[in-house]
Amino acid sequence: MGIIKDSLYLLSSKKYINFFKRKSIFPYYHIVSNKTVAHIDNLYKFKNIEQFKKDLDFLKKNYQSLDPKILTHNKNPKNSFLLSFDDGLEEIYTVIYPILKEKEVNAVFFINPDFIDNKKSLYKHDLSIIIDHLKTSEVDIVAIKELNLLLSASASSNDEIINELRKIKFSDRNKFKKILTILNIDIQKYLNEKKPYVSSEQIKEMLADGFYFGGHTMSHPPLKELSFLEQKKEILDSIDFMKNKFNLDYSFFAFPFSDKLISKKLLDELFSYDSNILLFGNSGIKKDVDEKIIQRFTLENPSKPAEKQIVTEHLYSYYNRLIGKYRIKRK
Repeated sequence: MGIIKDSLYLLSSKKYINFFKRKSIFPYYHIVSNKTVAHIDNLYKFKNIEQFKKDLDFLKKNYQSLDPKILTHNKNPKNSFLLSFDDGLEEIYTVIYPILKEKEVNAVFFINPDFIDNKKSLYKHDLSIIIDHLKTSEVDIVAIKELNLLLSASASSNDEIINELRKIKFSDRNKFKKILTILNIDIQKYLNEKKPYVSSEQIKEMLADGFYFGGHTMSHPPLKELSFLEQKKEILDSIDFMKNKFNLDYSFFAFPFSDKLISKKLLDELFSYDSNILLFGNSGIKKDVDEKIIQRFTLENPSKPAEKQIVTEHLYSYYNRLIGKYRIKRK
């Protein structure tokens, strides 16, 4: 979180929520599960079902659930919340979807089309699977030598190898395929058996029940590592895929990783593509250069209940006003 935000979290209390109810909020998650998840466990922590339900109960008690379509008409009702979920993990269907229906809460799900139907895997998820293997299995000397050669490293233990693996960039993601082979990990078998991503049929069922979907780039790259044209293609291809395959009459998109370095030039291209497009960032409670760019904050951390996180985000937004960082600037 950072020193300032951590300090504000310690000061926050759910009794302060009444001071902040007038403003709409846009929390997001990736996954909710009671189980260990090999492709996620080594990337970030997540809430279990009971914690997620408590979050929803608090949100419903203090805010109104927002219909995403309202936002396309430049309407943003006060005292409302809209949940969103990134990456299209299978738990959005098996766990989250039934709970949202039960609680009568709408949401938007942002999908990477490359992974629909479990034909491919996200490189970061491969990383987590590899780390899980290294934590639970013995790696022979020959494999360690091969890994060191591939990584240009001199690791002598599994922990040291893991540290080297975490340094691999998106541009070098093909190394993960070679590492999977070295460690005899069958990623296709994992995809076939675990089915970590949502299927086309599951998306269709959720759409029929009134839930919303959008693009999240095709392959979930860190956009800052791509050229302008690559950024534009990853984004628009994902939006077009979702609209064409699932007959969507709207354009929703969420930036993966971070939207902090997204240029005004790229935003202009996206608004040129569809003047009614809704773009979702993850910079917290801030004001962006256009009302159709909606800034979100995460409620995923299992050690932080929703009420304290929401109050913290509001307090942090006031801090950003004081230091002149509440309004996002795009170059």
